[in-house]
Amino acid sequence: MTRITVVGAGFLGNALALGAARRGWSTTVLSRSDPFATRDADPGPGRIRLLRGDGVETLPQTFDQHVDAIVIAAGGRFPVPSAAAPAADAVGTLTLVIGVCETVRSVSPGTKIFFLSSAGAVYSPGEELKRESDPGEPTSPYGMSRRVGEEYLEYYRRVHGLSTHSLRCANVYGRLLPQSRGQGVVSAAFWSALTGKPFTLHGDGRQTRDFIHVDDVVTATLDLLATGRALPERINIGTGVGNSIVDVLDAVAAATGSVVTTTPGPTAHTDTGNLAVDLSLLRSVVDFQPLDLVSGITLMARAIEADGFPRGR
Repeated sequence: MTRITVVGAGFLGNALALGAARRGWSTTVLSRSDPFATRDADPGPGRIRLLRGDGVETLPQTFDQHVDAIVIAAGGRFPVPSAAAPAADAVGTLTLVIGVCETVRSVSPGTKIFFLSSAGAVYSPGEELKRESDPGEPTSPYGMSRRVGEEYLEYYRRVHGLSTHSLRCANVYGRLLPQSRGQGVVSAAFWSALTGKPFTLHGDGRQTRDFIHVDDVVTATLDLLATGRALPERINIGTGVGNSIVDVLDAVAAATGSVVTTTPGPTAHTDTGNLAVDLSLLRSVVDFQPLDLVSGITLMARAIEADGFPRGR
């Protein structure tokens, strides 16, 4: 049985734990809290164990049995909030990355480490699809902490021989995140559709980004963990297609049967240009066919409706 540890029980950590369990894997999740009820989720044929506490301090407890891989799915803030607390964002991310690497180096150096980084925050906008070899040019403290975290992983690979991999995920969506916290564009658009409150539009709405459904991120990540092939240090995970913010609003409106109105907001460096990722390297390792934007948003709308939020509210 494949055994993995996921650090973080948030949006991505919860989805990864459930995806792994449904493959019949044994998954241990480390988190200070359990915001998405990971502990109570149906694990299918696999197993999910939740250990509460700091990820670095609790991590040694997971090595009571062999661990094939550790996925770092926590640390830091969202791009916009990170600008108000850049030091806290850096400390939260880098303390976790370094602590995981040090623990693996001393306890189980054969365990693979995967860091869920951010393509949208690490790359700078441009007209060409972004390749892993392109320079990282972050425009937010969030992106800086991800890029430096990747550098630390490369250091532990080069100097200590660890198997470390940074997965540069595009803009991930697929779950209605709480209004009380920072959110991605798609979740914010759904909240506007469901409540009738205007969507805060940063920039002119014509900037494009690579939006990928969380199920596709889980599939790509777990397929990479499962392959017996040697993996590159950095791998993009996205759709390879850019869609504008206006495209997102239109797709959400169609999926919910609502009208999404907008109100202008301040423009930041993160709200301009175009950015989508090249998938050639990922597809050279695993077979990967992600959902298009409309299909993914339709799937998310069905999940929201199943949770009790009616269309056209």
